[in-house]
Parts: sequence; C-alpha cells; structure tokens
Amino acid sequence: MTKNLFIGAIAGVFFFAGREIAQNEYRYIDALPSKLRKDMPLFGGLNPKYWTMKSLVADLTIPSLIVITLAIILHYAIH
Repeated sequence: MTKNLFIGAIAGVFFFAGREIAQNEYRYIDALPSKLRKDMPLFGGLNPKYWTMKSLVADLTIPSLIVITLAIILHYAIH
C-alpha cells in the first residue's frame, strides 16, 4: 500500500512482539492461583518475570532482525 519496505518491516516487528506478549500472558495466567484471565492485571503480558530467554531471542529478536535486514537489503537492491 505505501510501497515503503521499512513500514512493512516495522509491521512485522510489531506482529512478532504482539505474538510474544500474548504468549507471555498465557504464562502469567498459568502462574495465577485461579488460572483465570480476569485476575491478570492489564499489562500482565509485559511482566518481565514471565518472559523466557527463548521467547526473547528465538521468537522475537531473531525474526525481527531478519525482517529488518531484508528490508534494508531490498531497499538498496531496488534503488
């Protein structure tokens, strides 16, 4: 739509971040005594206590770096 590769790359990064925040919410809910979503605070998915190294590195950082790198490579290949 915008023909801007960097906007697409940023959208990809937000997709990966949103997916990881949602998975962190499930880990947070699982740790609650009631196991109910309604008992989780509003920003429970952002609680660093429930993030894992795998989710930060393999599921967020690496895919984000790949998307950004591809946008940079394609930007210079096209122009």
